[in-house]
Amino acid sequence: MRKYCWIFILPAALLIMLACNFTTPNTPPGSIDQGQLYTAAASTLSVQLTQGALGSIATALSQPATPTLSPISDTPVATNTPVPTVTPLPSATRLPPTATSVPATSTPLPCLVAKFVEDISVPDGTKFSPGVSFTKTWELQNVGSCTWTEDYNLVFFKGDQMSGDDEIPLGEEVKPGEKVEVSVDLVAPINAGEYRGDWKLANEDGEEFGLGAADKSFWVSIEVKEIEHGVVFSFVDAYCSADWESSAGDLKCPGKGTEPSGFVVRLEKPKQENRTEDQPALWTNPEMEDDGWIQGTYPAMEIQDGDRFVADVGCLADNDKCDVLFRLKYRIGTGSVKELGEWQEEYDGDITRIDVDLSDLDGKNVKFILEVTANGDYKEDAAFWLEPHIDRD
Repeated sequence: MRKYCWIFILPAALLIMLACNFTTPNTPPGSIDQGQLYTAAASTLSVQLTQGALGSIATALSQPATPTLSPISDTPVATNTPVPTVTPLPSATRLPPTATSVPATSTPLPCLVAKFVEDISVPDGTKFSPGVSFTKTWELQNVGSCTWTEDYNLVFFKGDQMSGDDEIPLGEEVKPGEKVEVSVDLVAPINAGEYRGDWKLANEDGEEFGLGAADKSFWVSIEVKEIEHGVVFSFVDAYCSADWESSAGDLKCPGKGTEPSGFVVRLEKPKQENRTEDQPALWTNPEMEDDGWIQGTYPAMEIQDGDRFVADVGCLADNDKCDVLFRLKYRIGTGSVKELGEWQEEYDGDITRIDVDLSDLDGKNVKFILEVTANGDYKEDAAFWLEPHIDRD
């Protein structure tokens, strides 16, 4: 045990001596004692340790350098370094108001302006037979600031007038915000096709106004059917599309049935001198003067080969002094008036059938004229045309 302790103690002592620069005294050759043996052993161990240390150094030098940490500087590190001051962003600058941000100001209402509410009758695209009479009615609202008086009118503006009057009195007062129905009596044109008439309102001074910005019109739009066969035109249905006049001057259509200047009236079930009919008739009464007359000129219509004018004519019941002349005339364009036939009728219990072939007028636009004249003295000349029409095969 002690031997092994020395093995460890001696090398440590040797290292201390070497570190202090002590030298070992020379020993004579051949003399060996225990101290020298330990000394030699210690020297050998020292050399081995030294060689090992040098080898480690050599090995370390032959390896790539390993980064080493920098020595900590003795310079004191500044503490509590102030954080850079953040420069505040500039505050939002109020922009001048734009057009959309300007507070809305109330716009004064215009004096005269209307609003369309609905079609009460005859909606757009309604189909009619040629010459049929009808009434168009609109509902309008006063959305202006002025009251419409009874002196305001419904007035024709543009398009197809369809035999309507130029102006129709409003006939009642309409205050701002109130609604009113306005109507006009019209007649479907003779020829097939689509037709539209535009209308407006007008104040007592004739100043016209309408819808929207008061410059837009409201309208009636219809379609006239084309009839291929049978009754292609009824003079009774279209009677107010004709221009009526008498020896006394222009006449209104329809008449009242009492005008001394003459009149035209539609009868649904006429009482004739020999019977009562269910078919409609025209009572065409001439001016109540000797040789007085009445006539109606119808709009032009195109005639085809084989077309025929057909009607029954006579005197109405209880007019036993009736004595008249019936004439069927026509005009093409602005040409002269020509006659297709004449028939005399008295109150004798009989009526006359008229049936005229129109084939000679094929392809022409013809204006037909129905005329009745007192045959001499005026004597209760209540003349009628029973269902006058054009028949097509």
